[in-house]
Amino acid sequence: MHGAIFVAHNVRFDYSFLKQEFSRLGLQFLPKQLCTVKLSRALYPHVKGHKLGDIITRHNFSFNARHRAYDDAAVLWQFMQYIEKNYTPEQIEMAVGRQLKQPAIPKSLQPEMVRNLPETAGVYIFEDAEGRPLYVGKSINIKKRVMSHFGRDHAESKEFKIAQTIENITTYETGGELAALLLESKLVKELQPLYNRQLRRTAKLTLARQLIDADGYIHVALEEASQIDSATAGQVLGVYTRRGKAKDACADLTKLHELCPKLMGLEKSSGSCFWRQLRKCRGACMGQEDPEIYNARLLTAFERQRIKAWPYRGPILLEEKVSGSAVRALVIDQWCVLGELTQEEYCEPVLEARPRHFDLDTYKILQAFLASKIDKLRIQKMTAEQLQALNV
Repeated sequence: MHGAIFVAHNVRFDYSFLKQEFSRLGLQFLPKQLCTVKLSRALYPHVKGHKLGDIITRHNFSFNARHRAYDDAAVLWQFMQYIEKNYTPEQIEMAVGRQLKQPAIPKSLQPEMVRNLPETAGVYIFEDAEGRPLYVGKSINIKKRVMSHFGRDHAESKEFKIAQTIENITTYETGGELAALLLESKLVKELQPLYNRQLRRTAKLTLARQLIDADGYIHVALEEASQIDSATAGQVLGVYTRRGKAKDACADLTKLHELCPKLMGLEKSSGSCFWRQLRKCRGACMGQEDPEIYNARLLTAFERQRIKAWPYRGPILLEEKVSGSAVRALVIDQWCVLGELTQEEYCEPVLEARPRHFDLDTYKILQAFLASKIDKLRIQKMTAEQLQALNV
């Protein structure tokens, strides 16, 4: 089969199975592929149906048993012979050549839709025939990223399932990569697409919150919350998806940093904790360790889990460095996105306010982006007029 062209009706479907079987034998199967669905569309653009049954009816092809491997392949052979008799070699070469030079796209997507995808930063949504979201993704080049999905549909189960059900692609262009990351996170939570595993909305979070007693010691209290109040986010030592995970994490930190299990909320007793009797606790539960020393050790233990302090004195205007004359920037304060500023060339800036809401994924995205890609951002202090417009 070296040098041969693999021909099938919806070729990506059949090819995915053969590629997996070759892979099981340690062999590569990378032929050029020709889809007779697309070939039929190219040669008969004014005809509505291009299923194999439609082609059989339209051209009166013969067969013995439909949906059997040999007979279906024999119908395609009749189709190839038919078009050779009814079209010039130049017409066939042009229709086939376009396919072989272009990456294969799912049969249910219109080629124009894919060709017209923006080549800018933003978010894309794969949708099925009923408009239900299948997958939400983001990229600095939407078109390139979407095409990469279709190039992997023969190798990955998720990509294969998406390719078989996708009917439409909705896109949202953004000012840059950061805005795309934030929008992707927001849309995944709102739409709950079928094939997104990360960034899903968690109905309840378990927070490890710090409380200071009358003697100045920090106690750790676990509480459930649907969201985190930005005004008290600094009191949160850690955020966990389940209470069990929170207790396990606290237990590990207690052992590693010789903290008091009683003050960590892992033990209830009227006197000293059990670990004090084993001399593994330094005596904070009995007031025998300086509270400043104990608290410093506890805060160090939670350093990676705790929500970091906002590094600016107030709200900032964060603009990504992108080409073009238009300006798009985010208004951020205390890890909350408060609004978006858009200014087209020769136009007045427009500020769109958003409700103040602390979102854990937004915090992680912003914190990581500010730490690693600060050179790609322009950060400005908000003017009094801008703050007033957003009611900040």
